[in-house]
Amino acid sequence: MQAISNILVIRLSSLGDVLMNLPAVKALKDARPDASVSWLVEGPVAELLSSQPFIDRVIPFPRSALQGSLKEGKVFRVLALLAAFVRTLKDRRYDVIADFHGIAKSALLSRLARGHVRIGFDRQFAKEGSRHAYQRRISAPERRIHKVERNMLLARDLGANGTIPPVHLSVPEGAEAYIDAFFRTRAIASPVIVINPFCSRGSAYKRWDLANYGELIRKLKKTLGVTLMILWGPGEEDEARRLEEMAKGDAILACPTTVAQLAALLKRVNLYVGGDTGVMHLAVFAGIPVLAIFGPSDDRINRPFGEGHRVVRKDLECSPCRDKSCKERKCLTSITVDEVLSEALSLSKEIGIG
Repeated sequence: MQAISNILVIRLSSLGDVLMNLPAVKALKDARPDASVSWLVEGPVAELLSSQPFIDRVIPFPRSALQGSLKEGKVFRVLALLAAFVRTLKDRRYDVIADFHGIAKSALLSRLARGHVRIGFDRQFAKEGSRHAYQRRISAPERRIHKVERNMLLARDLGANGTIPPVHLSVPEGAEAYIDAFFRTRAIASPVIVINPFCSRGSAYKRWDLANYGELIRKLKKTLGVTLMILWGPGEEDEARRLEEMAKGDAILACPTTVAQLAALLKRVNLYVGGDTGVMHLAVFAGIPVLAIFGPSDDRINRPFGEGHRVVRKDLECSPCRDKSCKERKCLTSITVDEVLSEALSLSKEIGIG
């Protein structure tokens, strides 16, 4: 095994994909405990990554700040931000740069960093010609493998053993205190089931109807009598309040949260119910059982990873697919409230709720 002292991991976004990279990075750190692992990422998940003991340094790519400065026409501010970022990226030489993202942007950043060897995926998973940036390219025996297992291919190439290590998210003390205060102020009693009806703006085609979630909440409350909480993020508060009204007093709204605070909240609850989103994966790595409602997404690639989780989906000829313009959405409209309720009640009983 070659001597490796410094490793740069690149997985920029999105939330779910960053989280599904955690086991591979932990396996890599376990295999090379003396190596320093840096992670190049963008967005608010950087705070959460900084709290993980197997990640030594997080390098945030200042995407939001750059976009804001460009929008305001602050050219010199953009140049200053880029210059500061490049200085940080180049302040050490890496023995290995592992690009788990595999797009043109991540490949360009891998070339911009100072590294001895660049490793990434081959044409199976690398997009936009990014594979040409790597000296070593990794393939898989098949394309439809879970993303956690896919990421492990790179970790194994760098010396990790064959097992996929469990990841138990650490959260900042401030995030824990914030959620403790919320639970205390609202006198929230356990057990708690959280409902997340939302997806990112570009993934709205994966959403089960809001009215279905309203009916599900009412039936869960009637059957189990537990605390039901509606999760929401930036830009989702109005719809979350609509769902609260549909629930007719049977659910409460979660407090506003950062990614780290949401992880702290999820560590306090008993069951998560929602669609295929990054928050679903956050619940998985927060250590709670997940009931996931899948429509067009490929559950073999994106399902909640590990034991103790369940997926509700329809086995249709047209699913999985990536047709965001689909009007029928049979894969979702054919999933009934009672089907999801049945799985939720079964999983609740399995974990000792109700």
